Amino acid sequence: MDENSYRNEYKYIISPESKVMLSRNLGLIMKRDSSAIGKGYFIKSIYFDTLYDEALNDNLLGAPSRAKYRIRCYNNDYNFIRLEKKEKHLNKGMKRSCGLSRNEVQQIIDNEFDFLKEREDDLLKEFYIEMKTKNLMPKVIVCYFREPFLYPHGNVRVTLDYDLRHSRNIKDFFEDQKTYFKEEKTKCVLEVKFDEFLPDVIKDMIQVKETMQTANSKYVTGRFMTG
Repeated sequence: MDENSYRNEYKYIISPESKVMLSRNLGLIMKRDSSAIGKGYFIKSIYFDTLYDEALNDNLLGAPSRAKYRIRCYNNDYNFIRLEKKEKHLNKGMKRSCGLSRNEVQQIIDNEFDFLKEREDDLLKEFYIEMKTKNLMPKVIVCYFREPFLYPHGNVRVTLDYDLRHSRNIKDFFEDQKTYFKEEKTKCVLEVKFDEFLPDVIKDMIQVKETMQTANSKYVTGRFMTG
């Protein structure tokens, strides 16, 4: 789902125990995303960065405005692959996306991306220009399971992301993710997104005892975990 205007975004690192509790409690008052199969779905992404790792350094330095590109699929369905550009300003974020075919993704992985300049979509043209002028290139694969919850008041979306795995071998994108590196220390990333306000009932529910707000993204974690 594209987010064509900036929304509030907050991320927290929570324990597996808090994840289980939140999953149960959130399910009592929030609806699960209609795209979920059972409790959730599987996400796999290729993250891109420049030759000098601008996106990585912007995140580490806490730059007030930053952006990154990723190619993403869900439940290993390679008939539905998206190029996404995620932009952040302070605690607000916006996402734009467009479709890519499996063959097009393979061409990008193989560094054969000139076809992008022929596409009509503005996002693909931006992506092409960045690849040509800034040596934007695939850096790491990140995959995880997500439990998504929705609440209509405030247009709230809460997600629980866990079982994070990473790989620096970009050519493995269409292969079995079981070979990816898995973090030894199990954790869960709680993300909360909303428009103008966060209802008190949701605010109170997500205040678990060890909640720690974090600026580090899954991309950053993947880069450090894979060396």
